[in-house]
Amino acid sequence: MYYPFHPLRGRELRVTSRPRHPGSPVTAVDEAGFGLRIPAWMVAPEAAHYQLAAHATLDARALRALAALLMPLLNDGIEDGEGLSTTS
Repeated sequence: MYYPFHPLRGRELRVTSRPRHPGSPVTAVDEAGFGLRIPAWMVAPEAAHYQLAAHATLDARALRALAALLMPLLNDGIEDGEGLSTTS
């Protein structure tokens, strides 16, 4: 397990099956023999380099894509009284 924020980080797991589709989890067995479904990117060596940063950075395109996903939900709430609420 390479992902530094996973509880099993640094442990060797036996991968019993790999995903057919990118983004699907791998199936692995831990030391106790329990089967686990883990995102494939967490068991890739590149995941060992992930770190927390003092300041979050977000690509402007990603922020616009998030806004595009949320705006229809917020607009639905304005038009018909349902959907997401911006107040608690």
